[in-house]
Amino acid sequence: MKRSLLKKLQKWRDDTARKEGVESYRVLSNNTLEEIVEVKPTTDVELLKIKGIKEKKCTRYGNDIIAIVTGVDDVTTENTIRNDSLFSSGKDRHYSVGEYLDILNECIAENARVVGEVSSIDFKDNYLFFTMKDKQDGSMLKCFMWARDYKMCGVNIEEGLEIIAGGVPEIYKPTGNLTFRARGVELVGEGALKKAYEKLKIKLSREGLFAPERKRSIPEFPERIGLITSATGAVIHDFQSNLGHYGYHVEFFNSRVEGQSAARDLLVGITYFQDKDVDVIVIIRGGGSIESLQAFNNEMVVRAITASTAPVMCGIGHDKDIPLASLAADVAVSTPTAAAVLLGRGWEGALNDLRVFEREMISAFERVLDLHRGRIERSAAIIKELLGGIVKTVDRFYYDLETALANIKYNLEYIKRSVLENSVRLVHEWSGMLRRAGDRVTTAEKVISSVDPKRQLKLGYSIVSKKEGGIISSVRDVAVGGNIVIQVVDGTIDSRVEAIKII
Repeated sequence: MKRSLLKKLQKWRDDTARKEGVESYRVLSNNTLEEIVEVKPTTDVELLKIKGIKEKKCTRYGNDIIAIVTGVDDVTTENTIRNDSLFSSGKDRHYSVGEYLDILNECIAENARVVGEVSSIDFKDNYLFFTMKDKQDGSMLKCFMWARDYKMCGVNIEEGLEIIAGGVPEIYKPTGNLTFRARGVELVGEGALKKAYEKLKIKLSREGLFAPERKRSIPEFPERIGLITSATGAVIHDFQSNLGHYGYHVEFFNSRVEGQSAARDLLVGITYFQDKDVDVIVIIRGGGSIESLQAFNNEMVVRAITASTAPVMCGIGHDKDIPLASLAADVAVSTPTAAAVLLGRGWEGALNDLRVFEREMISAFERVLDLHRGRIERSAAIIKELLGGIVKTVDRFYYDLETALANIKYNLEYIKRSVLENSVRLVHEWSGMLRRAGDRVTTAEKVISSVDPKRQLKLGYSIVSKKEGGIISSVRDVAVGGNIVIQVVDGTIDSRVEAIKII
């Protein structure tokens, strides 16, 4: 609910600012609108309590705000002056001069566009005064303008020049004089506009702003596009429908493209995209006369285009003279549609190349296939014939294998029977041989046991050997004083020969 009300208030605020030729925040700030949504005022007293709304704005916009808050559908952005609240109906009510002038200023504070001839002009540091004269009856209107607004207009005011000034009237309280506070000026008549166009064109051309060598190329495959144009009208839809589906990321900046505030919007838009990572800035507008294209012949706009960090493309329709913005742009085309088509040319070309490459690959494959079709068919026939021979050979081999296996099976059965019969016979023969061998072993053990030295030792005998080794079997093997070793059943005895007797 609150979001819906805020959107309604923002739309009313933006429409009102557009009609008055001012920035939206000069009507009401976003913070003020948000507080209105929270408070939902239904009377002037409640409205005046909101920060950002003084008596002047309450008088000027109160009816519209309250109507939107209370749900009245037929709210317009025409400023409604509630005269019944300005003056008291009491007979004895009186006003100070300041109060009365404030009330008068509230009554006359309507945005207007006034046509007249410049009869005098006085430039100061930060502002200027000039007087407009009616060529028919000689009426005079004194005007005031800030230097920044004058510079933004891109028009050089001279005496005798017919202009249109846009702004609001105001009674200057210190002097009581009526002054028209101009926010923008523009030239009247195609001749004057043409003259100003040519003069500025020569000036900027001499500075090299239109020189071909200064221009940068647009990326062949742009991905991120910064688009500056009006959100209303068919131009943006024509651009989008002709842009192609190549995965673009398009960031849009809504800008007026005609009128005294258009140049300011264009400058803000170009500045906005300087901090954005875009491949190209695109400025588009439909066709129009030199009068309607004044914003695109603005010196500040042209200089902003040439100073842009990203390349700029202009797609601005025109009758005869090419807008100076297009001359300064890195790439210029005559329509928004042409701009969209040009951006997609690289992608379309790459897509066409892929299609051609695909067709060429298929054709080349078909040619190779046709060239080798006969060879493939002959090879297939040979392979088929060879396979037939191989099958026959395999069949014969399989038959021979079955026959051989059958023979092997028969032979194995025969061998099995023979082995079984021979095994029984061999078992009997080996049994007899083993018994006889066992008897022989027993006899040998007895013989060995009878001559075993250890057995003799157990019987009380001993074995005498030299100390250095060798059995002593005769007295001749030793000498008196020699060392001998006597081995008995449970150890050895070291002895020395004292005497020798020969038997």
